[in-house]
Amino acid sequence: MSESVLTILFLSGALIFFAILIVRYVIKYNSLRNENKALNTLLQSMGIIVSAENLGLAVWADDELIYINSPIIQDAAKVGIELRNREEIDDLLQHPEKNMILYDFLKEVKKQIDSGTKDYVGVWKKEIQRSFIEIKYVRKYVDGKQFRVVITRNVTYEFTSIESSILQSLTEILDEEISKDVVDIKRIGEKIRELLIKYGLADVFGIGLLNPGGEIYYPYFKYKDDDDRSGLVMKPSEKTLSRYIIDKGIRVHIRNSVTEERLADGYYLKELRGNVYSIYGVPIIFRGLSRGVILFEKEGENQFSDLTLSVFDKMASVVSLSLRFMDIIEELEVEKRKLFEVSIKDYLTGAYSRLFLDQFLEKELSKSKRTQHPTSVIFLDVNDFKRINDVYGHIYGDNVLKMLVETINKTIRSMDIVARYGGDEFVIVLPETDAQNAESVMKRITENLKEHNIFVSYGIINISGYNRIEDIYKDVDEKKYEMKKSKNKDVQ
Repeated sequence: MSESVLTILFLSGALIFFAILIVRYVIKYNSLRNENKALNTLLQSMGIIVSAENLGLAVWADDELIYINSPIIQDAAKVGIELRNREEIDDLLQHPEKNMILYDFLKEVKKQIDSGTKDYVGVWKKEIQRSFIEIKYVRKYVDGKQFRVVITRNVTYEFTSIESSILQSLTEILDEEISKDVVDIKRIGEKIRELLIKYGLADVFGIGLLNPGGEIYYPYFKYKDDDDRSGLVMKPSEKTLSRYIIDKGIRVHIRNSVTEERLADGYYLKELRGNVYSIYGVPIIFRGLSRGVILFEKEGENQFSDLTLSVFDKMASVVSLSLRFMDIIEELEVEKRKLFEVSIKDYLTGAYSRLFLDQFLEKELSKSKRTQHPTSVIFLDVNDFKRINDVYGHIYGDNVLKMLVETINKTIRSMDIVARYGGDEFVIVLPETDAQNAESVMKRITENLKEHNIFVSYGIINISGYNRIEDIYKDVDEKKYEMKKSKNKDVQ
């Protein structure tokens, strides 16, 4: 053959080859277009509009995977999941704790499957390998079939709104908890950890507080549902990461808990974790001093993005501010209790004041008349107290009164009170007690006082028949003087 003929044959063959390719492409394109059209029709029937090309998408019909694309395969691989492996998916649904990043997502999906709910839509935003991924789960019945759809998309560019949602939720948690009569830091910690897991920011959350003795006490420190280390105490001699953060007063970012287990100046990571973790610790600063530490941890190496660390800083600031607020409130409560004690108690003896006695007695008198139950009042004073002061001095006399009140308080019940009426005169009120039993109480008191060489005279009355506390004081005082006169006669 001539060269021109060979050229013609080659060109003809090439044209045929390209024609075949074009035909195959058209057939494949039409097939894909028809497939996508059918898929879009199905998704639209479920109320799902897929417009962005970079969305991850997986569709199951009656537990059979009927469609999956490369973006969602890549997103799933970032958290160690193979969506095409049915056995692996079933195992994760049975044991959501095996994948802490998707823990709450897997738990909710399992819940919806078990409940048989026909229609459900849930949305989660998770930090996965330093990017924020939105995961949407849709469950719906169409034409007698159960369809489940998972859609993923990168929403890192929407981080500002995500951050606002996180901080808003945190503020609501703290507002609710701090407004309660009893603030439970463990309960606060649990809610914060749930918030962190919701957004895939951290698996582990801990709050450590520095005790006056130097120990670090963790009111909340939790790894997994079955690994709660709350209540952990670290001794002052343990130079751990928490101690390092508190001592130095600095933030610390550990990207790999295994390779970075040794810290500066002899500090170290305590062996609590087992696997490789990323850790971020922030000191709690109060009045210029480090008072504790807040820990964020996530399984895996270098899991925290700069955006996440910024959120942690803001969360730690809010939590620290709340803890400082709680500390201040506690200080105020202590001061208030002290002031209250001062207002109702005698500063020298610790017995209740005359003002408190009058108010208490008024209530007991009213209750006694209403319930027809007896209440006894004992009026007493120290024998020869003036001579004690004159001979031994007023300091010794003050100690006698203190010992008197201490002995009485050790003898009477918690519902009873002893009050200083004035000078060396005291009144004991015994609710739900008749005069005979009150006499038995007084005999025990006098026996105990003898051990301290203290002797008293007293009078006892049942106040049930009285209308005014002035009459009570008058009559019981007279009873006391009757005893005193009787003792004087015996001496003569």
